[in-house]
Amino acid sequence: MTRPVDAALAAKLGADMIGMIFYRRSPRFISLKVASKITRVLPPTVARVGVFVNADTDRILRVAERLCLDYVQLSGDEPASQIITLRKYGHKVIKSFTVSYKRDFAPIYASRADLVMLDNRSGSQYGGTGAAFDWKIKPPQPIDNLTLAGGINASNVAEGVKMFRPLVVDVNSGVEKSAGVKSARKLKQFFKVCDVLRYGA
Repeated sequence: MTRPVDAALAAKLGADMIGMIFYRRSPRFISLKVASKITRVLPPTVARVGVFVNADTDRILRVAERLCLDYVQLSGDEPASQIITLRKYGHKVIKSFTVSYKRDFAPIYASRADLVMLDNRSGSQYGGTGAAFDWKIKPPQPIDNLTLAGGINASNVAEGVKMFRPLVVDVNSGVEKSAGVKSARKLKQFFKVCDVLRYGA
């Protein structure tokens, strides 16, 4: 999220978590000032997530404390030791992984993160590509703490949930009208599908 108005609408429609990106090379990067405005419009039942890419642990801790983040998402090439350190400081961690082969699931099963995310990566671009990874590459065993990401939208979320049975679904570009700016129409369409998945028709 880059705008309070979008975050407020997503929360009203049923979002359980709201993400804010603190990676400067992302087109969705926001300042702490803007992030503070976003967190102020969220009800206490919606979790605040800060997204970082290869950031220094001290910086992550400072941002997490200032914004009272519920989750820290690591979307780069962070070592497993950083996850352990952040959890020692009391922070829940989401770790993003990319998969190209079956063997890529090994570190996912071994991760100490609270949630693990399957996402797509294109070259040097960490997530946010708007494209799904190859869904033919399925986990050899169920992943109980799975977050499914990468090109998720109203037209494919039902298929993704059926295939992977994720605990969490992450949507970003699939509900945007431009980078960082959410479309009210797409958000409403997406949550309408999610409501059917959650509660039935």
